[in-house]
Amino acid sequence: MAIFKECPKCRKRVAAKRRRCGCGADLTRGIRAWWVDVQVNGKRIRRRVKRHDEAAKLEKLLKASKPQGSCHHNVTFEKFISDYLAYCTTINKSVVHKEMRWRLHISRFFARRKLAEVTRQDVEIYRIKRLEEGASPSTINREVAQIKHMLSVAETWGLIERNPIKGMKDLKENDDRWRYLTREEFERLRAVISPHYTDLLMFLTYTGIRLGDVLALRWRDVDLDKGIVVIRGSQTKGGKTYSVPLHEEVLAVLRKRAEQRKSKEDRIFPHSGPSFRKAFKRALRLAGLPTTIRIHDLRHTFASWLALAGVPLQQIQMLLGHKDFQTTLRYAHLNPSIL
Repeated sequence: MAIFKECPKCRKRVAAKRRRCGCGADLTRGIRAWWVDVQVNGKRIRRRVKRHDEAAKLEKLLKASKPQGSCHHNVTFEKFISDYLAYCTTINKSVVHKEMRWRLHISRFFARRKLAEVTRQDVEIYRIKRLEEGASPSTINREVAQIKHMLSVAETWGLIERNPIKGMKDLKENDDRWRYLTREEFERLRAVISPHYTDLLMFLTYTGIRLGDVLALRWRDVDLDKGIVVIRGSQTKGGKTYSVPLHEEVLAVLRKRAEQRKSKEDRIFPHSGPSFRKAFKRALRLAGLPTTIRIHDLRHTFASWLALAGVPLQQIQMLLGHKDFQTTLRYAHLNPSIL
């Protein structure tokens, strides 16, 4: 087991006790990354974290994951889930959705099952039952991806011999579900939504940022002079830091809200996600719009308006923070000149 510092100058990993790097850099301050480099059951695991306490926590967690004798074959999903979520938190992965998927769906089928006894057939049956319950293929794919990741971590820790669903293909997803609002539809929606959420609705539609990322934004993430907002990779779905230029209407909203801020650490929109979702659905009904429209469709609206205006897809990709260009190509049909 070992913890290393990452030199802020040359990026080399050096022992945690070292006070100076070979390149001459001072290692007593300014360390922005730490590395955990361990051997678990014959497999080398290397993880990069931001703070020393996170590295120490991860090292301790991995050390505890070493099986004692053969008793590890009796570990159930229910016993494993807390260590799994702790591990995800340590490597800077959000566990909000993972915890929700486990609590609402996965646990109903797998809580008392032993990790070592789960087969690919079990997961296929899980998918069939979830389809019968009315879950969409995309939702089921996210759930199975979590089960697959849990089993991969269990394999790395030596709790199972191998991941039985490694390489399992996803269900075919229907890409026709998404839609975007026309300008007229958006104005109808904005006119009827609760005034408490008007600013949030505007921000979501004119920036294309995901709801979870917007609710996590703090005033330190916004530069009102330059007119940009920075979305930090530590809190995003894709783990990528990117910035979005702000529309004049959005800037006006933020400048007005900035008058009430007390600290740069304050959240820009101190709203509750579930409360906004409820208000959003109510506004759709009042505006005479289909209640099947999702909050995520505001992100599609942002991208679609840009594509209709002739903005190149590469720029739309950067504004949305997409890692894969194929994801952005769904908007190509809105601009015939691109095709």
